[in-house]
Amino acid sequence: MKTTAVLFTDVDRVELAETTIPGPGAGQVVVEALYSTVSPGTEMRCLSGRQFGATFPFIPGYSMVGRVVARGAAVTLAEGTPVFCAGTEKADRPLLWGAHIGHALCNVDRIFPLPAGVDPLDAALTKLAAIAYRGVRIANPRVHEEVAVVGLGAIGQLAARLHALAGARVVAADLDSSRVAIARAAGITALVPTPGLLEAFRAVQPQGADVVVDSTGAAPVLQQSVLLARLKPWDDTLTAPARLVVQGSYAENVIFDYHQAFFRELSVLFPRDNQPRDIHTVLRLLGEGTLATRDLVTTIARPADAPQTYASVRAAQPGFITAVFKWL
Repeated sequence: MKTTAVLFTDVDRVELAETTIPGPGAGQVVVEALYSTVSPGTEMRCLSGRQFGATFPFIPGYSMVGRVVARGAAVTLAEGTPVFCAGTEKADRPLLWGAHIGHALCNVDRIFPLPAGVDPLDAALTKLAAIAYRGVRIANPRVHEEVAVVGLGAIGQLAARLHALAGARVVAADLDSSRVAIARAAGITALVPTPGLLEAFRAVQPQGADVVVDSTGAAPVLQQSVLLARLKPWDDTLTAPARLVVQGSYAENVIFDYHQAFFRELSVLFPRDNQPRDIHTVLRLLGEGTLATRDLVTTIARPADAPQTYASVRAAQPGFITAVFKWL
């Protein structure tokens, strides 16, 4: 069937183009898009031509909410069911990863029905939240531990909320006071790091953090984030080593001070994506009302306005978190 999609055609070039997806085969469904969410760090890296292994053109995006409009054989899920998916699995255009599209062909075991009462707009950020939650799972924060979150874009905001839900004490920071205000309104202790990152965190976490989440995507900041981690006393066998969770999106290699990491016995963790259980958990939290995402949607745009939307993402005006395309 014919549909439309956002297409990255070259460096900093975006258009809305016609594309075609196959009809559903056995075990497959077609999902009509309601919303798809921009992941700013990843998608701007892709749009700048710095995504490893990618060549233009391609359909970007990996977080989409829609409703089932067609089913193949052996599918019992009812048409009209609202679902989350990561994008179409086939189209006549290259995919990276194919969520910014009007209709998506999906295997039924790769879609996730929304819990009753969950607004599709709230669920549009599910993939971003699942990536942040993957970081929580591998960092495994304890209720007595301190967590420092550096960078309050979409992933940082969600990571702060999810670490707090795990029971840890969270302190977050961003140079953008509007982003700090959004985190505070969500119940997170947040600050603008003045006069400097280390000084600001030491004022509220004097012994350092047990878990540091860096979601900035800025290599110089990551080097500073290492210093926020707690030093491990040599004779202390009960204290777990500090963990650095690298949740920023980096186009190039990053480096940090070996000795600073060494004296912290630092574990460096790279959540590369999410697993189905992370999606299920995020949807459950949305259904329970314990995780909020709506306040992280800065812009709701038409797909036809994709070029202007990505220009605004690039500009990163104060308070900007992310943009969502509304397909219907």
